[in-house]
Amino acid sequence: MAGSSSSDQGVSHFKYDVFLSFRGYTRLRFTDALYHALINNGIDTFRDNDKLRIGKELEGALLEAIESSRMSILIPCDEYPTSKWCLDELVKIMECSENGRKRPVLPVYYYVERSDVQYQLNEYAKAMTAHEEKGRYNHKLEAWRSALSEVGKIYGQRCDQNTPFGMAINKIVEEVIKRLPPLPLYIHRPLGCDSELEEAKSLLQIGSSHACRLMLGIHGDGDLSQFVAELYNKIRCDFASASFLSGISKKTNASGGGLEDLQKTLLSEMKEKVKNKIGSTFSGSFEIKRRLGKKGVLLILDDVDNIQQLKSLAGEIDWFGPGSRIIITTRYEDVLDEHAGVDIKKYRFDEGEFEGNGGSSTMMEENVVGLEEDFNVIINQLKEEDSARNVVSIVGMGGLGKTTLARKVYNSDEARELFPCRAWATVSKECMPTEVFKELLKCLKVPEADYENAGEEKLKDMVRKRLNGKKYLVVLDDVWEANVWDKLKGPLPDNNNGSMILVTTRNDQMANYTRSKEPHHQLHLLDEDQSWEMFRNKVFGREECPPPLELIGRSIAFESCKGLPLAIKTIAGIVAKKERSEDAWEEIKNLLPYWSVAEDKEGEEMMKILKYSYDDLSEKMKPCFLYLGVFLEDAEILVRDLIQLWMSEDFIKPIQTGRRLIEPEDIGEQYLKELVDRNLVQVVKRRSDGKGVKACQIHDLIRDLCILVSNDNPDNSNNARTFTFSRSEGSYACSVTCNHSSTCSLFVYGDVDGWSHHIPEGCPVNVLYLNGFDGLPNEKNAEDLERLKSLKFLKMDCLVLHRLFKLQSLQTIQVNCIWKPKKISVDEGLKQMRHFRCPGLGGEQLLLDERVKERMQNFQTLCYVYADSQLGLLLNNGYFPNLRTLGLLISEDECQLVDENLRSLLRLSELRKLKLVFLNVFERVPLGKIRFPSNLTKIVLACKDFNDQDMNALGRIRSLQILKLHQIICEQYVLNCGGAGSFPQLQVLIMIGVSVSSVTLEAGAMSRLRSAVFRQCLGLTLQSLPERMLSLEFDLHFIEPDSDDDDERRRRLR
Repeated sequence: MAGSSSSDQGVSHFKYDVFLSFRGYTRLRFTDALYHALINNGIDTFRDNDKLRIGKELEGALLEAIESSRMSILIPCDEYPTSKWCLDELVKIMECSENGRKRPVLPVYYYVERSDVQYQLNEYAKAMTAHEEKGRYNHKLEAWRSALSEVGKIYGQRCDQNTPFGMAINKIVEEVIKRLPPLPLYIHRPLGCDSELEEAKSLLQIGSSHACRLMLGIHGDGDLSQFVAELYNKIRCDFASASFLSGISKKTNASGGGLEDLQKTLLSEMKEKVKNKIGSTFSGSFEIKRRLGKKGVLLILDDVDNIQQLKSLAGEIDWFGPGSRIIITTRYEDVLDEHAGVDIKKYRFDEGEFEGNGGSSTMMEENVVGLEEDFNVIINQLKEEDSARNVVSIVGMGGLGKTTLARKVYNSDEARELFPCRAWATVSKECMPTEVFKELLKCLKVPEADYENAGEEKLKDMVRKRLNGKKYLVVLDDVWEANVWDKLKGPLPDNNNGSMILVTTRNDQMANYTRSKEPHHQLHLLDEDQSWEMFRNKVFGREECPPPLELIGRSIAFESCKGLPLAIKTIAGIVAKKERSEDAWEEIKNLLPYWSVAEDKEGEEMMKILKYSYDDLSEKMKPCFLYLGVFLEDAEILVRDLIQLWMSEDFIKPIQTGRRLIEPEDIGEQYLKELVDRNLVQVVKRRSDGKGVKACQIHDLIRDLCILVSNDNPDNSNNARTFTFSRSEGSYACSVTCNHSSTCSLFVYGDVDGWSHHIPEGCPVNVLYLNGFDGLPNEKNAEDLERLKSLKFLKMDCLVLHRLFKLQSLQTIQVNCIWKPKKISVDEGLKQMRHFRCPGLGGEQLLLDERVKERMQNFQTLCYVYADSQLGLLLNNGYFPNLRTLGLLISEDECQLVDENLRSLLRLSELRKLKLVFLNVFERVPLGKIRFPSNLTKIVLACKDFNDQDMNALGRIRSLQILKLHQIICEQYVLNCGGAGSFPQLQVLIMIGVSVSSVTLEAGAMSRLRSAVFRQCLGLTLQSLPERMLSLEFDLHFIEPDSDDDDERRRRLR
């Protein structure tokens, strides 16, 4: 059975139907009887013998047999886990089958309970303990245990004292026949036209109640036989019976056997018994209709070149039963038109001037929805002849349509006119340079015999010679690695004639490496109208959408899919199969938030595409990425929270390089930048400097990927996590469990009251992230918090802070208010504290006293504390040597002592950001008396009284890059922003709620200023700003104070 094939396109790589895994003592009775029963039913079965088990590792014939079997039968018995060979086989079987999802796995529990296997109980527990005590295979124990657990989840068949052998074996054979997957057609080199295959598949409307039977004609100049073979492999599993008749035009001549033989082959492959001779094509047609008229079948008629072939093999659509799909390929479109009385959908598949993967072009325009402007940008970049940069890049996350845009450009009339010579190759993550060069040579019309067996260097030379002297366009689709780019770029000559290389990649860093023209073209998500257009075309094709369905359809397309083309196509493919009614579509819309991509075939394919980006991450970055799954859908994630959470989970740690210590916060910033560059994370807000990321977001599908991979991760490394979600009225919780250390982290949104109920008894807690209000603190809350001895990260609305100072592991505290603040001595605890934030004002702040005995080496953020004499003492004695961000509250009582209390600010050599908030202070702020650290890069100031002298004092801070003035009342109507030479490094000026009528800027002041924001500044108009800020080179944001809608009244000049 394994060797059979219904086409001439090659033999499947499967050698066996079934691989038998068993313990030796069952060989002579049960396993032998099962083996012969399978063989007698035509099921090609592999069973090993002791001679194959040579050496210490699974290798040779055994390894090959597992990899080349379509399914596996396991016979777990009481002695099965005592064999190292059986356990190694089991791990390999589960790996090849993806735990039974990719290939069937049928366990036969031979006198053992399924729970013994799944949980390693009784004899299985003894066997695993024995392996552990011997110690020889400790490096394999985790993999063995994991494989046994996965097998135990499969119900399978039972064989015990209550089940006769014969009956059990008959059931197993029946189950194998039912579950044995059909053989795929062998494809030597895929065409790489996934989007075209998806389009053709959507036209077939498989499973749709609106398309009982359907014929599809595929015509054009492309490689139709291979295209339809790949399509067949995609859809074969949806049909109980199928036949692939290839090369029909050749087989209907005299030497080929004629149409009668094809009719007989068709019936035979549909599992119908046929006579040696049919007699005539009329008899054959009658038999096809009689036998298949009630069967839902898949029939491929490949390479049809005349109408008689169609009339003999598929004369009418009712020859086949409900659900049938007939696919015809032909070079001649008029053959399809001649089939009178039969409605045939058409699909065109071409390969342009040069044959190749990228040349394929279809008439299905929904594939390029929303890309019209992008197309023009790329064409214009290709027209710009720049000898220094001959690379153009298209960058975007998986599923955005990078390949679609590149293909549209490649096949366009503009590209044909610009580049007489064009070639395309799909690179992909698992790149084989030799295959890429062969694809290019195929596009360049080099005979395959000339390069089929050539080595890499020879292929490079052939590509170079073929392109030399010509004006060419080469598309390299889906480039991932820098070393791969270096290999592929080598044979592409710089002809100094406008030749171009078009690269698509998910990673902006890769685009930088190729030195492609700037700006790199970033693809974006579709807007509502574009999303609806793509969705409508996918569901209805050329038909009109009934008006009552449009509103629901728009909601599904845009609100549910968030503008991601891959998601829109996938969901539309599901909707297309459903009833076209408002009730049916409303039901789909309501169920989409609970739809699991892992449970749907189309969703699985979509996840595979997105997972490539995850697989390409470094091992250190993978857990950081997966952790994004803890946040709510569409949540705006503060970057500082995210990085501090990564630190709390020990995903990132400080690195010592020589004398320099790289802090984990800095490493986290680099990790996040890479996730943004790879288009896995979307930037929501930038920091004031316009460079760093302040808040980010992930697409819902990326979040689904994080959860899916985390909860399906067989890796029991220190960083493996499992997510558990629970919902109740007004509350949503996510519990994150570390598979290795059995610690957990808790995230609760909404009503956080009763958060402690989500924590398993006795489970150490790393993170407590409460994003909601739970009322004023109470004794129960305080007691529950005090018990979390291992807590590293705490975020909540309000707490009694002094109760937490015995928690020695705390690294981060974020709280909106402190209930009943007290003077506390920080040497009681918080030795690991790095970040303390309490933005609330009004006296509910942390108070520090002078009894601190040890320096707080780890403190990096301290917001807010009173700038009183006690703080001055701490600063003077150097207790915060590594502080980077400091927020100070200055009360009226302390205002005149600011210079004395803060004279030791100069000792904070690492301080970069200073926030000063003057509380109810109506006297002029004596900023000139404060000796600011020379390394400050950002100051945020809030006060009631401000003048030119204060601005001059700030202007003397030579390192200052960002100045933010908030809720300030100026003494004068006109605020002078500095004289010549002041603010030499300032790049960003922000004024929010500043009361002033005019702003001036002297020549030579703020010489590097590039951006300014004026928001809700009472009395200030656009005309009263300095002329330099109104210039075209300047980035100005001006929002008037009486604006009800910022977006409506925003004026921006560049």
